[in-house]
Amino acid sequence: MAVERALTGLMLPGLIAGCRLVRYGDERFLLAAESASIAAREPRSRAASGAGRQVAHELLRRLGCADPAVPRGRLGNPTWPTGIIGSIAHDDDLAVAVAARSGAMRSVGVDIEPTLPLPRELEAIVATPQDRVGDLEAGTGGRVVFAVKEAVYKASFPLDGRVLGFEDIDVDFKAGEAVTSSGRRLTVRFAISPRILALAYTA
Repeated sequence: MAVERALTGLMLPGLIAGCRLVRYGDERFLLAAESASIAAREPRSRAASGAGRQVAHELLRRLGCADPAVPRGRLGNPTWPTGIIGSIAHDDDLAVAVAARSGAMRSVGVDIEPTLPLPRELEAIVATPQDRVGDLEAGTGGRVVFAVKEAVYKASFPLDGRVLGFEDIDVDFKAGEAVTSSGRRLTVRFAISPRILALAYTA
């Protein structure tokens, strides 16, 4: 699968990843603690959550975790087992997850988006004058910025506990980094093949 190859290309030593097509009935993969913590009742949304958790469960087994449950926290953030960092994302059709032992890096965030332009009104909110995005394609460039900022938020929240807006994150693709309004500096990477994949982490 092209997305799986692209995801593998974004990985770092100690970080593992996986992906899965979202299928009807994937909500069956939600463990009891996860199901209770996920409020979504719409079948497609629960199936996507189940697909993402199924990928996460496999990664956690590879890391030797006896209990692979990843329930949602109070603000919707995944709660990983002690000693593990990770991130889960999905679009309408595909779910991805990344995980590592906490000794490998401090925090990580992942996002996946379709290669479609953002609605014009959303693009005006996502991109800020401080962003340095280089020569991104005009049509999908806004979606890349969106994905990267989503990944940055997912990686920064476990460290700072702060809810960030797009305006709170400045990206510099030439430097390969992002800085949050609290001064948190993260490394960012992305790929477009065929979906947009974004990774943010602190080593």
